[in-house]
Amino acid sequence: MRRIRASALLGAALFSATALAGTGPTAGAASKPPPSSIKLDPSLPVHPALQYGAQVEPDKKVRVIVQKDRPERDAKDIASSAGAKLNEEFGLVKSVVLELPQKDVLKLARHPHVRYVSPDGRVKHHSVDASQLTTTFAPSVNATTVWNATGASATGSGVTVAVLDTGLTTANPDFSAGKALAVNLNTTSTTGADGYGHGTHVAGIIASKNQTGQYLGVAPNATVLGVKISDDGGVAQESDMLRGLQWVYDNRATYNIKVVNISSAVGTAESYKTSPIDAAVEQLWLNGITVVVASGNTGSAPDAVSYAPANDPFVITVGCLDDNLTATSYTDDSLCTFSSRGITQDGYAKPEVVAPGRHIVSSLSSPSSILAQQLPDHVSSDGLHIRLSGTSMAAPVVAGAVALLLERVPSLTPNVIKGLLQSTSRNYPGQADSAGEIDAFSAVTNAATGISPTANAGLVPTAGINTATNTVGWSSYYWDSYYWDSYYWDSYYWDKSSYD
Repeated sequence: MRRIRASALLGAALFSATALAGTGPTAGAASKPPPSSIKLDPSLPVHPALQYGAQVEPDKKVRVIVQKDRPERDAKDIASSAGAKLNEEFGLVKSVVLELPQKDVLKLARHPHVRYVSPDGRVKHHSVDASQLTTTFAPSVNATTVWNATGASATGSGVTVAVLDTGLTTANPDFSAGKALAVNLNTTSTTGADGYGHGTHVAGIIASKNQTGQYLGVAPNATVLGVKISDDGGVAQESDMLRGLQWVYDNRATYNIKVVNISSAVGTAESYKTSPIDAAVEQLWLNGITVVVASGNTGSAPDAVSYAPANDPFVITVGCLDDNLTATSYTDDSLCTFSSRGITQDGYAKPEVVAPGRHIVSSLSSPSSILAQQLPDHVSSDGLHIRLSGTSMAAPVVAGAVALLLERVPSLTPNVIKGLLQSTSRNYPGQADSAGEIDAFSAVTNAATGISPTANAGLVPTAGINTATNTVGWSSYYWDSYYWDSYYWDSYYWDKSSYD
């Protein structure tokens, strides 16, 4: 299975890079490129990792996500054609989750109603670092100015931000009554509470509002909805994320969900044209939900921005800025060295913006949570907060800014919101690309005065494949030597443990 990687810095071993025994695609020879005897066929609608596994360990059972060419196709018929077990179906991206031997994945590829077959991999949540218990992220992006601005004030009231993560402990006193909700969608968990600690921390960056006023999120009056896709150990599969995205789509009107924060990523690189996760986030985007995603924590590695959903050209992908805990002085700001950046396998520059993500103090789900136990020196003296670093922390800063924009001008579309954040971002010292630091006040001011730049012009959604032939427009970049060089296959990718 394909893992999902969560966006944070070096610290805790969050997820195993190898798949669970008996359920994942084969890693193969860890430190070597695929042997010359292994043939990868770009014309087959099957992810290369599965093609590789089918030849190396043909009898090993795997779980895969199969995209149908049309929603009405019979999932049972597709499953039976390859002798597969049907586990689950997702209407949002016309996909099904099947379990079968790797060798039979190639049979699926030849089914006339199969669009693409991907591994159902592990989801991973990025995490952790250290420093003073000082919160500066809200004033650093001028959110505090927005709260009390004359004629353009906003605190996120009336806007719900869904946080797809490890859950949300709604009893934490940082959250106002009725402003923190939780739903459990992980099949092995029984509660929406956050036993790991990542999701509650992310939600607090968006909308915490403790009684003393010491800890305030970027949008303190927004509602946060914790959509638990991971178990209490922080483990999730790609199908869990799909289930969460499907739930958000189905319940968007009921809860007035306008923003989704995803501080995690899949563990296998895949073009946005074929990724089911990318298809799902685009479906939300095209239905008026702004999707904010952490870029990841692998710096400038060759494949740093090749993982869904951060590699999707529609969504707002967020990198990490170190504000050095100086809220209103920007001369000492710098890009976090671990912040993923670069060009995706489809040729898109990521991230689009950056926000504070280092030394972030936010809500702690419980003193007994896994992160609190792993990082006791990062827990605040009151026992209610924890200090973490990573793009996982930067993304919710932007999600909170989006909530401010939507309170002030509810009619804003995701494309306009992205355009506003990009066009009003400010440069920071040493900036090497176009991803500037967001300025919530400038963005809200422009929106309130009718300035509405539009991003994503000319982009074609993943669902917009050739409707006449239902084929995928392959990119040669996806299959070239860069993608399949030794870096992709070395111990960095297939090692038994990974650290964020």
